[in-house]
Amino acid sequence: MKRVSVTVVERVIVAALVGSLASCGGGGGGNPGGGNVRTITFPAGVRGGSPRFSPDGTLLAYARDTGPLSELAVMSPAGADSRSLTSDGDYLLAMAWTADGSEIVYGSTDAGIRAVALAGGASRFVVDAFASIDPDLSPDGRWLAYGLNGSTVHLADLGQTPPVVSDLGMYGGSPRFSPDGATLALWSDGKIRLLDLASRAVTDVIDSTNSFGRVDWFADGTRLMAGTDRGVEIITLGPPIQRRLLVDNIAVIAVDLSPDGANVAYGSNGLPELYVLSGF
Repeated sequence: MKRVSVTVVERVIVAALVGSLASCGGGGGGNPGGGNVRTITFPAGVRGGSPRFSPDGTLLAYARDTGPLSELAVMSPAGADSRSLTSDGDYLLAMAWTADGSEIVYGSTDAGIRAVALAGGASRFVVDAFASIDPDLSPDGRWLAYGLNGSTVHLADLGQTPPVVSDLGMYGGSPRFSPDGATLALWSDGKIRLLDLASRAVTDVIDSTNSFGRVDWFADGTRLMAGTDRGVEIITLGPPIQRRLLVDNIAVIAVDLSPDGANVAYGSNGLPELYVLSGF
């Protein structure tokens, strides 16, 4: 029998409630930090989610929800030339690119994390992980971090066959490796936190109840781009911590920063569109 997480039920309820708020205030939200918000729309009956820039910034991978299928797809950051690579994405579909951009790892319906080539074709099994959320690969490709819905964050050593999986013992999601691979930024227990992988020391950054917002690193390793309960923010690591609000949207989800730090893609909970902010 498959396990059913209470968190999934809570997520559906929150999506309905927060989505209505987003509809009232406009999907992309206001941008007090300046810049331009571009809306990416989809055909009727299609929802976009979990945008993720390719390493060279020329493509966005995303979850293409058609209702019957949850597809892993890619398109240009402007929303053009969409094509689906797989149709076995799970209901929490999120993905991460390999450093060379040749493959994308994602959560599939077979209770595993799989990888598919950008060129298409059959996917390959990576690691067993039921209801995985927000996978991320270390810069050297050896380590795979991911959450389990309603449970803790895990770390898989892909340098071993089969991969050796460690439970990091922290409830949460959205793990993202720092540019040097030494630290994970993640959401956990109502906070954005940093986890030093060598010492396992945890540093609290800010409070945020938005568990769907996600967090990403700037290339300098001193700043984070985050989806918080305020909206899309740049967080400069301290001391002292500094926060700059870019997009005012309490329903923001799935924030991802382009490799050059010039664009940020995100969604708005309960709405089918995706958004790309530039010029901030």
